[in-house]
Amino acid sequence: METWLVDAFADAEFRGNPAGVVLCPDGLPPAGRMQEAARSAGLPTLAFLHPLAEGHYRVRWFTPGKELNICGHATVASACYLHEVGGVDTGLPLVFETGAGPLYTHRAGDEFAIDLPVMHTAPVAPPPGLRQALGVELTSCERAEDDILVEVGSVDEVAGLKPDFEALAAIDCRGHVVTARGGEDGADFVSRTFFPALGVDEDQVCVSAHCKLAPYWARRLEKGTMSALQLSERGGRLSVTLAGDRVHVAGPAVVRQRLDDLL
Repeated sequence: METWLVDAFADAEFRGNPAGVVLCPDGLPPAGRMQEAARSAGLPTLAFLHPLAEGHYRVRWFTPGKELNICGHATVASACYLHEVGGVDTGLPLVFETGAGPLYTHRAGDEFAIDLPVMHTAPVAPPPGLRQALGVELTSCERAEDDILVEVGSVDEVAGLKPDFEALAAIDCRGHVVTARGGEDGADFVSRTFFPALGVDEDQVCVSAHCKLAPYWARRLEKGTMSALQLSERGGRLSVTLAGDRVHVAGPAVVRQRLDDLL
């Protein structure tokens, strides 16, 4: 089984979010083996792909601590690998079958785009201890089924966050998305994402978070297409388009190297 390291949403300025892509032509291994491989790899996510037909794959994603129900950046990384290394026609759209339904990707020039379902948020009172764990005042707090999304006052506040990850992990949710309106950086909005409950203190570029950020900022900015920056250590630049009940997220990706086989 081939294993490759791919940086999604990486360009000359930002190094993006790394993912391992494991091609499994004979079928996906048992979940326990995939989880052990993800733990050993130490990457934010491993994507395991099994070909079903031309341009059609079954995919499962594992962090070092848990299987994910959806992972956009590792799917973009998978599309990049398939087009750049796997010999798949660059003009062929790809379908990834998941437990949460199909995901679709296509190549758009030098970028890779993924089509995901919208995830709406609704206002809630901040959970006890959230403000203290983040160490910043909250402008608003909303929640989707899995994540908490909070807005803060400025780009600098997002960039300067130093969360208490142990305290965040104790809050009953998958993860935390912190966002602010963009500034002189040219982005419409910025964000950082934290998932200590999954064994990933900070996700360098989280595509699934933008399924929530897109409708949130579209309401406030009255825009359907927006530019976004993730202000993590590696950073990433994304283009986000809200299209009805779907979100299109696009950005560059780079195949870095082949890894030692993990299975």
